[in-house]
Amino acid sequence: MTAPLTLIRVVDTETTGIDDPAEMVEIGWTDVRLFPDGWQIERGPESVLVNPGMPIGFPAMAVHHITQQEVEIGGVDPNEIRRDIGHGVDILCSHNWQFDSRFLRTQLPYICTLKAARVIWPDLQGHSNGSIRYELGLVLHDDERAQPSHRAGPDTWVTAHILLKLLETHTVEQLLDISANPIRLLKFPGGNKHRGKSFSEIARVDPSYLRWVIDKSEFSEDVKFSAAAALREAR
Repeated sequence: MTAPLTLIRVVDTETTGIDDPAEMVEIGWTDVRLFPDGWQIERGPESVLVNPGMPIGFPAMAVHHITQQEVEIGGVDPNEIRRDIGHGVDILCSHNWQFDSRFLRTQLPYICTLKAARVIWPDLQGHSNGSIRYELGLVLHDDERAQPSHRAGPDTWVTAHILLKLLETHTVEQLLDISANPIRLLKFPGGNKHRGKSFSEIARVDPSYLRWVIDKSEFSEDVKFSAAAALREAR
C-alpha cells in the first residue's frame, strides 16, 4: 500500500451542525504523497463550499462563519463532492474520522489523526488539531495557509502536518490499524462526578456506572472499550 507515489488526501468538513440531520457546508483537502525520498505535502490547502439543502444552525455558523446565502449561491452538490473527493486517492485522512465519515460516506481506507495522536502522544495537554499544532510547534501562527481556523482548507493544512509528524515514527499500516480500532483511554472524558477520573479508579469505586456506560449510554466506542477493559482488570 505504501509504494512510492501513494496518495493520502487529508480532508475536513464544516457542517450545518453536529446532530442529525446534518450536511456539509464546506469541504477542504490537502494532499500528502509518498515520494521516493519520503512523505511530502504535494498540494493544498484547497476547499469548496457545499450547498447542504437545509438550514445552517446558528451555533455552527458562529464557529465557521459560513452563511446560508454563501452556500446557496456558490455551493456544489454534496453528492457530487462525495463522488469526486476520493478520485485517485489511496487513503483518506481526517482529524476525527468518526465525525467526518458521516458526511463523506466512503469505503476508502482511512487514518484518523485524532485517534493516532491519542495513542502515540498520550501526554499532550490536548488532542485537538489546534492544540497539537501549538504544543508540537508544527504550524506557526504566521503561516497564512493555516488561517482562519475552523475553516475546512486551513484545518487540513494543520492536520497534514500532524500526519507528517506521525509518519516520522509510525508506518501507514500502523496508523491504519490504530484508526480502525477502539483506543484505550486513561481518563473518563465526560459525564458527571467521574469526569477526569481514571477508568481504573471508577472500576474500583463505581463499577455499576461503567456497566451503564457500556450497555446503555451513547458514549463513543473508545469510552465503552476503555470501560470494559477497566472492569475486566478490576475483577
